This record gives sequence, C-alpha cells and structure tokens, in this order.
Amino acid sequence: MWNEDLPLIRRGETICAADALADGASLKFRVEEGGRQVEVFVIRFEGRYYAYLNRCAHMALGLDMADNDFFTVDFRALICKTHGATYFPDSGLCFSGPCYGESLEAVPIALRDGNVVLA
Repeated sequence: MWNEDLPLIRRGETICAADALADGASLKFRVEEGGRQVEVFVIRFEGRYYAYLNRCAHMALGLDMADNDFFTVDFRALICKTHGATYFPDSGLCFSGPCYGESLEAVPIALRDGNVVLA
C-alpha cells in the first residue's frame, strides 16, 4: 500500500537536497517496482544516507504507520511500530524482534550535485 500524496520518484531523479535531511531525519516517497508503486523512505544516519522499502521484514506492513517516524527515541535504530522489530540503520539488518536476522530491502540511492537521487 502507498500514499498517493507522496511524490513519485523515478531512477535518476532527485529525492531531496542532501542538506535537507538532518541526522535522524527521514523522508518518504514512492517508486515503481514491478509495475506497481511502493513506498520508500530515505534516512540520514551518522552523516550518510540510506533508503529502504517501507516494508517490515516480518510482515508486509509499513514500519512507520504513516507518520514518517522510523527511528527509535535515541535515533540509534529503525523500528517497526507494529511488532517492534528493530533494524540497524546502516544495513537494514534486524537485530531484535520477530524477524531477527532478516533485512529491510535496500533501495539504491546516490549523492549527486548536493542532492540525494534514486540510482
């Protein structure tokens, strides 16, 4: 499921200006995958950018329950608000919860001319 109000980003297009995301911040958008649109989120963690499908490895539900809040309160991990699975922000690997050892699906991004772009 996806939110039709989110921007649809295609390969090579800008997601956001790199300086628009502070550490611990996130931004959601949509991409086309296999002929359908899916939600993706990009985060900035320890000065680097990562993007993942907004889909818990445990169940095909969005991690944030629609509020664009993916981090734990200490900003050290990503958390699924449905069942509490926690993930390393820099790898997407689940280290606690019902999908321990599984990973979020990474979405390729790049930094180009001061922007975060869909690779």
